[in-house]
Amino acid sequence: MIKRLKETVFKFIGDRKIASKIRLCMFSIDIMLTIFICIFARSYFNKLYYEEVEMQMQDTMNVISESLNNMYDTLLTNVISFASTPAIQRVVISGRDESNYINQEGVQVQLINLVSSNSMIESVFMVNKDGTCNTVYAYGVRPEKNLSDFLTAYGAIDEITWLPNCQSPFLQQQDVIPIVIPLSTLTPGDNVVITTKGEEVATRLVVLLNLQKFQSRLSLSNANYFERSYFVVDSMGNNISLKNPQSMKMVLENQNFIQGVQANNRDTLIRQIADLTDNVVYSQMLPFSELQLISVLSKESLNRKISAMNQFIVLMGGAGLIFSVAFSALLSKFITSPLERLMVSIRQIQENHYDEPYETKYDDEIGQLNAAVNSMYRTIQSQISQIKEDEHEKYQLEIQLLAEQINPHLLYNTLEGINLEVLNNHTLVASSMINNLGTFMRIGLNYGDELIMIRNEIAHVEAYINIMNHRTNQSISFQPFVEEGLKEYRILKLILQPLVENSIKHGFREDQWGEAVCIPSIEVRFYRKEGRIFIEVVDNGSGIDIDKAREAIYRAEPAGGQHIGLHNIYTRLKIYYGEAEMDFQTIPYYRNSVVIRIPEKQEP
Repeated sequence: MIKRLKETVFKFIGDRKIASKIRLCMFSIDIMLTIFICIFARSYFNKLYYEEVEMQMQDTMNVISESLNNMYDTLLTNVISFASTPAIQRVVISGRDESNYINQEGVQVQLINLVSSNSMIESVFMVNKDGTCNTVYAYGVRPEKNLSDFLTAYGAIDEITWLPNCQSPFLQQQDVIPIVIPLSTLTPGDNVVITTKGEEVATRLVVLLNLQKFQSRLSLSNANYFERSYFVVDSMGNNISLKNPQSMKMVLENQNFIQGVQANNRDTLIRQIADLTDNVVYSQMLPFSELQLISVLSKESLNRKISAMNQFIVLMGGAGLIFSVAFSALLSKFITSPLERLMVSIRQIQENHYDEPYETKYDDEIGQLNAAVNSMYRTIQSQISQIKEDEHEKYQLEIQLLAEQINPHLLYNTLEGINLEVLNNHTLVASSMINNLGTFMRIGLNYGDELIMIRNEIAHVEAYINIMNHRTNQSISFQPFVEEGLKEYRILKLILQPLVENSIKHGFREDQWGEAVCIPSIEVRFYRKEGRIFIEVVDNGSGIDIDKAREAIYRAEPAGGQHIGLHNIYTRLKIYYGEAEMDFQTIPYYRNSVVIRIPEKQEP
């Protein structure tokens, strides 16, 4: 089945014109090349786009990380300066010795100074070991019922810790990110320092960062080139900076994300930690803590951009395909038009009207082939002309030979008849026979010309009939009909005489019962129709064997020696005119006709 289909397709394509094959080949190449370029461009530009997105995302994360690191360094510097003031040192020391007096007003001033030192700080307070706290508000140390949740959560913290964002417990009700900074003293010297894990904590400083300002830091370098979100989580994957965690619920609760965050604790390199259904997640560990900066890249945004880019590539590919197809059509036409013109020349040669040989402008293979065709055509035409000349000479020799065969035979019989008439003293009859014989011989010879006027051809046949009437003692009626304007028209000579001879010898002889035609008659008609000359010979003889007559005109050697005259007439007409037709109709003893059709040639 496949083999048959393959053969059918190849046969269909193989039967097309060369121009169609070239166009099909070029169009196929254009289509395949366009598809390949589109696929390659799509893969290349998609990869390039992904790399560009990753590079921009990494640059942005590095900028954000550096910004947060600078903010944190500034914050620590401010905290260290805050902790170095005498008022704070006394608070820390008193936290170790409760009998010491606490300068509440001095602590409050330092807290206010700390808030003022950094625009990121929304508020601060200190949580003491006795459960009291120092705030920036009117009263220094006092129990704060609304800080109970904070105080409970901070009791076990012994190192700098970032906590999830929450609402400020103070009057402003701002969203804040708490940073718990444990403070203690060194011995000796009583210098206040930030404690590390495992050390005894004297007091805890809680810095409340403004969440809105913190988020503005995260979006500081966020471009609109693609949709992405940045937020901060702790080492366990818990949200720190997202005000609305529900927006990232699918990410925060995904186990791949959580495992990726927990595994990314080695250095500050940016890594892809999760490839989720709708997002790609990247993480970078912040240098100042175990916090991680998270970047969430929306696949929908990526796909939308890529889809738009792919549509543009397809559009450009389509435009390029249209252009290349149009260019290929023009190019194939330029290549094949000389070949098509050569085919036109060959068809003209086949139809024999290659009047003006076509010469190409270019000397390529087709031009050389065209020159070879023209040269071959000229050679063939020369050979055809030579063949025609040879055939013409041969034909003239045949005509001359035929005349030589007919004339002596007819001349001998006629002279014998004249001699008998003279011996019988029938001088008038003998004179008439001599005149008819002279007319017959003079017109038949025609001074060597092969063409004769129709009126002379009729006179030639009439002389022949008169001679035969004297010889056979018959009274054959002869009636010629010539269309007006044809009497002077020249046709091939000796066409009528063999036909009339057949009528006399075979049509008017006695039949098997010894009876002959009572009043024999012969009509000859000449007329033109549809660019042809019609010659019709009609008699009322015994009839024509049409099958034998048709066989005679087409066979080289007619059987039995009969109808040789028909064969000779047809052969001579074909040689001279190039085409000829002979038809036969018969109604015995009423109407028997031979119709000859030849092309009407314009006389020179």
